[in-house]
Amino acid sequence: MFRSSRLLSFPLAFIAIPALACLALAQAPPESATRPPSSTASATAAAHDLSGVWTAKRPPATALQSWVYEFSPQEPPMTAWGEAQYKAAKPSFGPHSYPIAETNDPVYHGCFPPGTPRIFLHPFPMQIIQSPGQVTMLFEYDSMRRIIYTDGSPHRDGLPPTWMGDSIGHWEGDTLVVDTTNFNDKTWLDRIGHPHSDQLHLIERIRRTDPNTLQDDITIEDPKAYTKPWTAHLYFRSQPSWKLIEQFCEDNDSFASFEKQETSQNQQAPSH
Repeated sequence: MFRSSRLLSFPLAFIAIPALACLALAQAPPESATRPPSSTASATAAAHDLSGVWTAKRPPATALQSWVYEFSPQEPPMTAWGEAQYKAAKPSFGPHSYPIAETNDPVYHGCFPPGTPRIFLHPFPMQIIQSPGQVTMLFEYDSMRRIIYTDGSPHRDGLPPTWMGDSIGHWEGDTLVVDTTNFNDKTWLDRIGHPHSDQLHLIERIRRTDPNTLQDDITIEDPKAYTKPWTAHLYFRSQPSWKLIEQFCEDNDSFASFEKQETSQNQQAPSH
C-alpha cells in the first residue's frame, strides 16, 4: 500500500511543477515593465518637450524695436495687391504710426482676433500643452487657442476660413514641423499692416535651442500678397513660474488700457 501511494505521487508531482511554474510566470511582471527606459527613449522624449509658459524674447544681436510689431526689419517682397493693401493700412506701430482713434487695424476696430502668425507679436505669454495626437497653444491675448494635430491626419476638408488656420504637425528629430492653411483674409500679418489673403500658407519649425529658449522659424507663403515665400525667426523665453490669466478684448478695460500704453511707448521706437 505504501509503495502504490509513492508511485501515484510521482505523476502528481510532475503535474504540479509545470502548474506552479505557469502561475509564477503569470504573476511576474513582464520584462518590459521592469526594464528602465533606454537613454535613447528618454532623450527623444526630452527633445520633443515644448511644454510650458513662454514669452517673446528679443532676437539675438539686435537693438531694433521692430521685433515687437513685425517679423523682419526688411520689407517682404510684396505683389501689387500686397503693396496697395499695405499703403492703405493705418497702423498704431512702426515708422508711419497713427493714434489709436485713427488706426484701421482690425484688432482695434471690432476686436477681431489677431490670427496666426500675428498673435505671436502681441506681448502676452502663451502656454504650450502636449498630449497624444496634438499640441495645444493657449494664448493669454484674448484667451485664444491654437491646436496642432500630430496624429498623422491630413488637413480637414470643408472647413470655413478661420482666424488661426488649420494646423497639422510632425516631428523631424527635435523639431516640430507645423503646416497651417485655411485662413480668412480679415487680419493683418503683423502689427504694422503687412497684408495676407486667404491663400496664406505657413510652415513652422519649432524647437528648443536650450532648456530656456524656444525658436520658431516661420516660412510665409501667400502668392496673392507676396511674390515669393519668405522666412521670419521668433524666439521665446521660458517662464516656469508664470500662469496665464483671462483676457478678453470685448469687456476688459485693463486689456484696452494695456494696448494704449504699449502703443504709446512703441511710437517712440526708432524707425528702420
